[in-house]
Amino acid sequence: MSVKAIIEELKSSDEFARREACRMLGEMGAKEALTSLVGAFSDDSWLVREAAVEALIKIGDERGLSLLFSVLKDKDARVRSAAVEILTGLGEIAIDLVIEALRDENENTVRYAADVLGDVGDKKAVGHLITALENPSIDVQYYVIQSLGKLRDKTATESLLTFLDNEEMWLQSCAVEALGIIGDIRASKRLTELFLTDTFIKGQVAEALGKLADTSTIIDLLKAMDKENNELNKAILTATVSITERHGEGDVKFDKSLNIEVIEEACLKALDEEESFLKKSGARVLGWLKSEKAVVPLANMLGDSFEDVGSVARSALSSIGRAALPVLIEQLSANEKMTRIFAIEAINEVATRKDLAPLLSRLKDETDDEARRAIVSVIGKKTPDNGIEILLGLLNDESDLVRKAAVISLAAYPKNESIFEKLDEALSTGTSQEKKSAAEYFGGTKETRAAKDLELLLKDEDPGVKQAGVFALAKVQDINVGSLPIMLLGSEDPVLRKSAAIVLGDLKDKRGVEPLCITLNDNDIWVRYYSALALGAIGDERSAVRLIDGLQDEIGGVRLACVRSLVSIGGTAGEKALIELVTDQDEDVRKTLAEALHTFSSQKSHDTLRRLLSDNSWKVREAAAKSAGEIKGFEKDIEVLLTDTNRFVKEAAKTALGAN
Repeated sequence: MSVKAIIEELKSSDEFARREACRMLGEMGAKEALTSLVGAFSDDSWLVREAAVEALIKIGDERGLSLLFSVLKDKDARVRSAAVEILTGLGEIAIDLVIEALRDENENTVRYAADVLGDVGDKKAVGHLITALENPSIDVQYYVIQSLGKLRDKTATESLLTFLDNEEMWLQSCAVEALGIIGDIRASKRLTELFLTDTFIKGQVAEALGKLADTSTIIDLLKAMDKENNELNKAILTATVSITERHGEGDVKFDKSLNIEVIEEACLKALDEEESFLKKSGARVLGWLKSEKAVVPLANMLGDSFEDVGSVARSALSSIGRAALPVLIEQLSANEKMTRIFAIEAINEVATRKDLAPLLSRLKDETDDEARRAIVSVIGKKTPDNGIEILLGLLNDESDLVRKAAVISLAAYPKNESIFEKLDEALSTGTSQEKKSAAEYFGGTKETRAAKDLELLLKDEDPGVKQAGVFALAKVQDINVGSLPIMLLGSEDPVLRKSAAIVLGDLKDKRGVEPLCITLNDNDIWVRYYSALALGAIGDERSAVRLIDGLQDEIGGVRLACVRSLVSIGGTAGEKALIELVTDQDEDVRKTLAEALHTFSSQKSHDTLRRLLSDNSWKVREAAAKSAGEIKGFEKDIEVLLTDTNRFVKEAAKTALGAN
């Protein structure tokens, strides 16, 4: 087909035909088609416009780029908008041409050129944009200031500061926003001076000061709080918290020059706002003020639908101290679980050992395992006199959460012979739960006297008890700590072999590589699975060959473990073997492969990742999108997923493109 005939196809009513025509003209390097391709920039279809750009780049003719830029002067706003979009997409390719356009006589061209330079993000443009601030057009100055903010280059600070005195409030406002985005602390003094004047943009200036995070501005911000101006108070609170989040709450100093009552009142109002950030900001400041007026409203926030709001309220109540204790104790019987948990955590911060009676009493009536665990943790931290008795009684608890918390809390007490005797007895005569608890305690405290009795657990009928025994023994043996699990890999009991593999992975003991390579072929699925994971944790290249063999395992979970371990170990042989899993029937294996491929740099790995972006499983496509987001040059491949039928895949694609 001739170039002339293909150019005619650009007028087709078929979108696919127009896209294909652009592609063909680009492949042919048809310079005579440049004008027609530029005409396609106003096509209704973004895909056609994109294809036209790609064709123009392939042709590589400067006249084509000039034609493209001339579209910025078009009278049709839609055409100009398309040109801005395309030039932005071209990025560095068009940067010199766009910079040149800053000197154009046409005001619209300069405006759009400045806009493009901000979106492209090349700091090469900063100096040229600063020069363009001299343009007499207010519209041009606005776009240039906005773009300098986007480029985040501190060399623009001094030029932008001059606009803080500008009579045009919207230029002044734009400069304030840009200075906040750039974040140059040199702007702090001038912005503070502007903030202290009777300006209409006081709230916006406060926001910029919050971004600069200069702790010296906190007092001036808080002084300006006004009973009659709720919107300003919100802006000040937000800015104050933004500053302290960057530097730490210890930098907040309150002195006599502040009207504490006004600040307190504004913060209490903020607690009733719908926006969670404002609630949190008010709560933080009230905590710094140690405001006793705030205790009840803060306590009511503990069960907020946004859990992080409850967490901030808990911290504020902890800062207020013992004055909050009576109200916190009342919250122990609240209906919402998180209210009770946050109250327990705050009580831990403000109470003494003598104050714990209501909390310990609540343990008998509490039905939620997480709340019970929180109470048990407090016992470990505060170590009340009757705590040991309570904790020993929980070692047989049905809840693993509570039982393990009790073990940890017991270990927090000073070494106590009665604890040792009780738990040592449990190793031989206790229930399964008590045996596991005792093993965990002795492992955690590395109590060597218990070693012989712990060995009894290796013959227990309960698999969980056996496993607990292996874990504990590995910790209490001071010399050749890995010897026991290496020996147990040869046990006839699969539970002991599995447990030994887990321990060797935790220890990263290289002496375990050879025996783990053997158990990688074990008859028991879980022994194979944990052996594979352990080899990955140890990270010895000697195991790569056996892990590659493991990729043929009949069980998907074992193959998956081998994939993860080969990624950890790295190496060309492992990469080559992993790529072949692109056709594995188990979607979880393909998903894990997709997650790992961004760690390899070969073309084959990248081609395999592109293949997984169109996998039948949405889980695999989602993982592939996230992985591709870590690699430059995958933008076009990821964009296809923006129209995927699965919303999780679409979200992953959006996030990945943002990362790129």
